[in-house]
Amino acid sequence: MRPPMRIAWLLVFLGLAAAGCNRNPFVNNQQGIAWQQQAAEQPYVAQLQDLNRRVSQLDADNRDLHAQLAQSRQQVQLSGDREALLRKQLGDTAAQLRDSLAEKQETAKQLAALQQSTQFRGGATLTANSSLKNSLQVVNVPGVDVRLEDDVVRIELPAERLFVEGTAQLQPNANSLLDQVADAITRNYPRQIVGIEGHTDTSPVAGSLASSHQLSTSQSLAVFDQLTRRNRLPSNQLFTVGHGPNHPRVSNATPSGRAKNRRIELVVYPETVQ
Repeated sequence: MRPPMRIAWLLVFLGLAAAGCNRNPFVNNQQGIAWQQQAAEQPYVAQLQDLNRRVSQLDADNRDLHAQLAQSRQQVQLSGDREALLRKQLGDTAAQLRDSLAEKQETAKQLAALQQSTQFRGGATLTANSSLKNSLQVVNVPGVDVRLEDDVVRIELPAERLFVEGTAQLQPNANSLLDQVADAITRNYPRQIVGIEGHTDTSPVAGSLASSHQLSTSQSLAVFDQLTRRNRLPSNQLFTVGHGPNHPRVSNATPSGRAKNRRIELVVYPETVQ
């Protein structure tokens, strides 16, 4: 038997009410609160993101500054090294200048002492004489090369006209040549200092002499003995030097050149003996 219509509608209403009562009103309320919180926190999230970005930028800037600082320190170190090097170079230059000045002063003292009074061999004294230096004349010795060189007169005697080849032994006809030279010195340079310089070529030395320097020294001594013993020139007016092959007149590449370099040179100085 079907219930009356009023009762059916009442049952439908109650069913709908029961269905509506099954929905939880607190759930809807919590979701609304969460939405409100999210909306309220949104500006802070944006600020936090901005702060993080700024912190990252500051870190990058800090790294750049550290790199620039390291580069600046390196440049300062390089500048310091360059400055130290320049100071050292300046110090070395100053020391060289002091040494040069000291050497110049010492040379000037030696020159002044030599010009004033220099003790020579045999106790002779050299004194500067500017008038003689300006008026030293070249003499004429037949068959002999005589030339003015700077402040001295050089009388060049070929070794072939004086010595047995390769020795310091005078040839018999050497006397006449040395007599002419001694006479020219006595007449024109009676008080001038005269150096007797021996010169050789680059050929090896044979015989008992060990070197070209010994040969040139022995030959200059032989001429010294001849001029002082035979020709009576004062021994304190003369001195000897053996140059060996150190001062060639011409090249030693040819026989004629080597013959030209083997010589005795009597060098007349403007200074005089007292």
